[in-house]
Amino acid sequence: MRRRRLLSLASTLAFGCLSGCLSPTGSGPATRSQTPESLPPSGYGTISEFDAGDPFATRRVGDPSEEHHHRVVVWNDDSERRSIGIRLRDVDADASVLDAAPTFPAYGSLLVEVYRPTDYVLDVAPPTDTDRTLGIRRDFVDCNDSATHVAVRPDSSIRARVVSTALACNVGSTAAGAAEATPASTANTTGDRA
Repeated sequence: MRRRRLLSLASTLAFGCLSGCLSPTGSGPATRSQTPESLPPSGYGTISEFDAGDPFATRRVGDPSEEHHHRVVVWNDDSERRSIGIRLRDVDADASVLDAAPTFPAYGSLLVEVYRPTDYVLDVAPPTDTDRTLGIRRDFVDCNDSATHVAVRPDSSIRARVVSTALACNVGSTAAGAAEATPASTANTTGDRA
């Protein structure tokens, strides 16, 4: 009985020791997949329902001919019209790529299509002093269908979440078909580019 335990333990230890020796060395470039320390969280609170509907306007950051993008949808979840400030800042360039304070219709939404993969900070400022700062990581701009949903509630509190298909991206080949247009990507677009 002791011999079996000893053989079992020895084989486990040998496998554990050799697994480190047989793994490839870390000579490849390091990739960053976690949120950098300088970025605020991507979400805040919980959103049980997000019924933003078609946007009243669309803004673009980067070149729309790029295949991949991330959507930011800011929704006025209130029966009253109100001005909501939206500022999107490129962290690497330390420059604002979008700075607007449109008047949102009741239950209206604004769509921001982000085509340039870099880290961003999104500031959402309702009429009261309840601003919220959110992070948008550069890896959100990939082959996945992803979006940051921001709901500005009637009391001006802000809730946010990131939704994504979270599929593995095939970076070695291009997609066979073009991405299909969605209602959110075709409604009332404006020519704003950053």
